[in-house]
Amino acid sequence: MCDHKILNRTSNGFLLFCSKNDMYQLSFNNVTFNLNSIEMFSFKSYLDKINIDYWEKEYENSIYEKKIPIPTLQSNLIILLNRKELNELLFLLDYEKCKPLLKSVEIDYKLIFN
Repeated sequence: MCDHKILNRTSNGFLLFCSKNDMYQLSFNNVTFNLNSIEMFSFKSYLDKINIDYWEKEYENSIYEKKIPIPTLQSNLIILLNRKELNELLFLLDYEKCKPLLKSVEIDYKLIFN
């Protein structure tokens, strides 16, 4: 069993890391990915290069609300995202830039009780 460390979290997903197995677990909406380090950084690199405007224009007449395709190795499975979801997914994967939340004692603010 692995002790997972939470690297990042949003309202629709989270990113965990298991140092024992050098594995990442990315859960977003209703999809979960188990990725090793190489797969994780390849996936992030792929997502960083997606031209959102291109895909939204390409599929502007699509019957689907979500226009940005993410291909998978399974030829009959494509993950569709909208702009907001893709940006949230990129935020999840960009855990190294995330700053920790402030503790209450670190906030220099005069509190006035009415």
